[in-house]
Amino acid sequence: MTRIAGAALLILLVVVGLASAQTPDPRVGNAVRVEWERVTDRPAIEGYVYNDSDYRIGLVRLRVSSRPPGQTPTQTLAWVYGNVPARGRWYFRVRMPQAVEVLAVTVESFELIAREAPAESP
Repeated sequence: MTRIAGAALLILLVVVGLASAQTPDPRVGNAVRVEWERVTDRPAIEGYVYNDSDYRIGLVRLRVSSRPPGQTPTQTLAWVYGNVPARGRWYFRVRMPQAVEVLAVTVESFELIAREAPAESP
């Protein structure tokens, strides 16, 4: 095989591989939500990230909007340690000063890991 034919074959294999690769569902971002509450045993908030999509996600980064008394709101980023399974949830805890009012907690970003098949019923 000539060098040109070899290069053409390599390009064809790459193009076919890209065409057959699974493209993620753009609605995954809308299927991720956060529930949280203030913790009383230490200065923190805790809660769950819910993932109602068909994809396991990881590297979840949260944006915590908070406001010290009498000041303007600030943004803090925090990580969720672990992967959130498809159609599941994952616990998180973020240290926050007790005097700070937490206004909102949202998902800033995440990475798709894999599409998971639905659970089979017995």
